[in-house]
Amino acid sequence: MSNTALPREAELRAWASRGIEVEGDVLVTQMPRLKSVVASTEERAYATFRCWKDQQHRYIVDIEVQMTVALVCQRCLSDCQLELETQSSLIVVWNEDSIKELPSGYDPIVAGEVSDLHALVEEELLLALPAVPMHDASDCEDASRAFGDSTMDVVEEKKSPFAALGALLKRPEAEDNKG
Repeated sequence: MSNTALPREAELRAWASRGIEVEGDVLVTQMPRLKSVVASTEERAYATFRCWKDQQHRYIVDIEVQMTVALVCQRCLSDCQLELETQSSLIVVWNEDSIKELPSGYDPIVAGEVSDLHALVEEELLLALPAVPMHDASDCEDASRAFGDSTMDVVEEKKSPFAALGALLKRPEAEDNKG
């Protein structure tokens, strides 16, 4: 990780024309959607943007993002640290009509003159988050809640609700024999 802040905005087409590569940090506090999901706001993401033009003169942005996030483990409900790493190749287009003509392997980004780099980093991290964050089973603080654990208390056997009915059926026979 570096101590250099990633610029907030960039002209991605101009950067791609010049072959610019930039790297830096983005604080969680600068990413409001991610901030609402993580357990701690002290972390920072480290991102690298490599901008270039291909042979067909398309503007391409390669993004790599790494971050350690604290999320709430859904098994034991304590904080768990997860390493997120993501890589994407984006093609910068002016409008959605241009998306149909793109080659496979690239994701489109519809951008005007200026793009928000922090929003791109945040989007990459949100896509990398697990659907259900959990520790490894051996690292969980409360593994006794796991399914199939042998430490669960054995439930007493319940009597059948029809046992009483059987007793009632036997009782009239006894009364018939008396009378």
